[in-house]
Amino acid sequence: MASLTELSAAHCVLLATHLAAESNIDALRTLSLDRSDAFSPELLLRILLTFLPETAEPSTYTGYVLEVATRLYLEQRGRIAIDSAPVDKLSNAQATKRMRKLELLPLARESCSDDQELDPLTLFVIHRAYRIDAQVGLLDLLPALVEPFLDRSEYLRRWFISTVLPLLRLDYEYYPHSGATASLEDFSKLQGSQGVNVLLTKAQATYEANPTDVGNVSRDLKSVVGPWMFGSNQRKRRKLDGARRKSIKGALGSDSSTHGTDRAQKDLNDWEHVFYWLVHAAPQHFDVVSSTIDQWCGPKEIDTGGYDAPDDEYLDDSLQERLRVRYAQAAFASVYSAESESRETVEDAHGVLVRLAELLKFEPPPDLATSVEMLPRIDSHASVLHESSPSIIQPDTLMNDDHPLTNPKVETFSLLQIFVYSAYLLADVGIPMPLSKVAKFRFHADEDDQLTLLAKILRGLVKGPNNDEERWRSVRNKLIWLWNWGMDAAEKYAMHGPGVLGKIGRYTFEKEILSALLSAEQFSLIIEVYLAERLRDHLQDGDIEECVLGKAMQHYDNASNGNVTRGGMKKALDILTAFKPFFPDSPAFMAAESLLAATHDLSFYALTLQHGVPFKPVNIRISEDPVSLIAKVLDQNPRSYAQLDNLINIGQNLVSARTLERHGPLLDESVTEMNEQKLLASRRVIGMAVEAALAEDDFETAYSFVVNRLNPSVDQVSRQGTGSRPTSRRAATSPVYRRKPEDDIAWRAAFHAGRHRSPNSSLSSSHVSVAGSPALRRLEQRMELLSQALLLAPQPSLPEVLTAWRRCEEEMTALLARETAEEEAFNDHADNRAPGAFPSQAAVIQPRREVGRGVSEESPMGLFDVARGAASAFSRTAFPLRGPGANAEGSSRNSHDLTRTLSGAGSESGSIGGDDARVRKRDMVANAVTGGLASGLGWVLGATPVQENQRDQRRSEG
Repeated sequence: MASLTELSAAHCVLLATHLAAESNIDALRTLSLDRSDAFSPELLLRILLTFLPETAEPSTYTGYVLEVATRLYLEQRGRIAIDSAPVDKLSNAQATKRMRKLELLPLARESCSDDQELDPLTLFVIHRAYRIDAQVGLLDLLPALVEPFLDRSEYLRRWFISTVLPLLRLDYEYYPHSGATASLEDFSKLQGSQGVNVLLTKAQATYEANPTDVGNVSRDLKSVVGPWMFGSNQRKRRKLDGARRKSIKGALGSDSSTHGTDRAQKDLNDWEHVFYWLVHAAPQHFDVVSSTIDQWCGPKEIDTGGYDAPDDEYLDDSLQERLRVRYAQAAFASVYSAESESRETVEDAHGVLVRLAELLKFEPPPDLATSVEMLPRIDSHASVLHESSPSIIQPDTLMNDDHPLTNPKVETFSLLQIFVYSAYLLADVGIPMPLSKVAKFRFHADEDDQLTLLAKILRGLVKGPNNDEERWRSVRNKLIWLWNWGMDAAEKYAMHGPGVLGKIGRYTFEKEILSALLSAEQFSLIIEVYLAERLRDHLQDGDIEECVLGKAMQHYDNASNGNVTRGGMKKALDILTAFKPFFPDSPAFMAAESLLAATHDLSFYALTLQHGVPFKPVNIRISEDPVSLIAKVLDQNPRSYAQLDNLINIGQNLVSARTLERHGPLLDESVTEMNEQKLLASRRVIGMAVEAALAEDDFETAYSFVVNRLNPSVDQVSRQGTGSRPTSRRAATSPVYRRKPEDDIAWRAAFHAGRHRSPNSSLSSSHVSVAGSPALRRLEQRMELLSQALLLAPQPSLPEVLTAWRRCEEEMTALLARETAEEEAFNDHADNRAPGAFPSQAAVIQPRREVGRGVSEESPMGLFDVARGAASAFSRTAFPLRGPGANAEGSSRNSHDLTRTLSGAGSESGSIGGDDARVRKRDMVANAVTGGLASGLGWVLGATPVQENQRDQRRSEG
């Protein structure tokens, strides 16, 4: 074994590589000390870098490395024997040749090659760290390698904090079971958003696996991303070429544009990507973002693990202030980006507000659960409220420096907290809405959209379980705040508000709330808020009345049954009852009450509309002629015509209620017009009842209704002095006279009843008696009704009435003939049983018959006089067919003519005896009617009356 002094420099280098490969640091130290002439510090460091195993404990060689780099061998160690056998057999030439073939690694890695100011020690440590990670992946060995040299190199300190420390924490401390994040080589190349995403990926994955763990992001921002940002300038500087560095320096040194300075600072600092990461994570993970903002003060809060010097500030004051503002703006943008509608999201947003108040030194917001009176107010003249740009809430624009909603200042902070409280109140009234949507709704929704939302809120509240007065009082106050955002008292009468519901007109807004209170039956609260004298500024009386009636009619229209004791009808009645004292003279309230009364009375009858559809109250309101429903009631309810007074009352109420139009304003009718309509409705109902009675073959009831309810004399008495009803046919046909609708009802009812033939009656002998015939009595009543029809019917209908009259006459003639035959048969039978009796005696003992209800003393002269005289002969008490203005002379002449006519008719009928013979009144009436009808028909056809013909004939003879 040769001594060390005998070895050449080449032999010493080859022996040093052998000792380094065997990790024999003590022998290498002895060799380098004894043969310092053969080694330079750089050569020794390169030999260690190339041949020292990466698995060697750094503590075994870091001291020697420091001695080599500084050439200060402070430790006094004993020399050890060195075995030179590995190189003894090599000649000088061979040793030199092998030395030249050694591929020693350079101290400076490629990443550090451009930095000429780094010392060999720093280059060695950094290169050695990369070698350890690349060759054996023992990243946990690096702190022991680097820590001894941190105080000697600021560059090394920043490199270790920004490159090694984040990886160590991610892979060994925070997420030891999630696998390696990246190699040291790859990690050192990360920049910008890519680096931020890699550093926060494990925190995000942990949150997704366990949503309750939301604090990892804030921790990683402080302990992983923050240290990584510590070396951002070094990474930038390594990647920038000379031209780029010049442009950046020019931008930083220029005072001409603050914006240019900000952009340069933004390019040089990757914190911008962190801010964008927060904004982009907010829509789906706002709880993570809010927790991060709450627990992290921003870029100035970095956990370097104590590796940085106490006075080491990596950010200058201007950049730190810029980042503080940008961090606050990211917090603003995150709140506006939140898409979750949960109450927790609103609470987290409120936490962000509190944090922002601390960061920006603003007045902190009140608690979320504070009363409405304590909620913040907004200046309705704030310029941001009039912002209408479509991109105002777009996520990609929220981080713009001059964004009107996120630029951190007092005005935007006030608006942000207003939006947070709006979202909280919306959730409290049953419409949870994401914060992003609240802002979009405020700026982009029109009045119809906001009105739809308000209606949805109120419907949910009405159907909700909590329906007490205090709850509704609170809800109303909250809705008003959502409309006006606590606007100044000077603007309390403004027609629109600045809030999220402010585009709704003031009175429309109040009407919607009033309608909801009516639906919730909060009558006392309505009276207190809207009808108290001191609070009449909300709505005018007309508006309140319209809203109250509208809600009552809404309940009415939705009712399935007309009974006012249940369902929608009861609700409608309750509303009218509660508010009628405040509108005692309102025609609309009276009409509504009439409608409910009519509907309630109708509910006691079975009523089905077309196609088997059951009747509902709304059918009255949609019907063009509600009174016509009574005809269906009469048709579907047997003998319901007997309840005529009730039906008339229903008809009159329906007429009173028709002023309530289903769609449109209230009809205005005078008292006279209303009374006329009620009278018409009454007569229509009577006419319907007559039809129903006839349909059920109840002629007596129909006869009574026509005679007692549709009697023209009743109208004459009621209208006396008005000139509205003529007393004669000639007056009725006068061009000056206008026929009334009730005239048609009366004559048609009388006509239908007069021509009615009972299906159960016949002319058989079983229905005729000597003492009196029911069939004859029925005919007398029918002719009496037809007489009334003749008085009222229009001229075109007279032939039809006269045809019915003729048929009745024929029936009466047949009955009279049969009765005469029976009487003669009876007399013959009596003669046979009583010998010596004469026929004249039989005539004397025959009982007398009265025609109608009395004997008329008038002689009809024309068609109408015939009808009047016949009716008077039938029944003197039924109704006066003779006008009240007839004079005595006319009466006397008519009586004389009627006597002559009846006498002639009696002789033609074959009565026994001459002029002095007693003539049956039935025969006289029959002949009088026949003669009267003949003269009447002649008048209709334009012929001259009989009396005038006779008078003209006598004149011609004379």
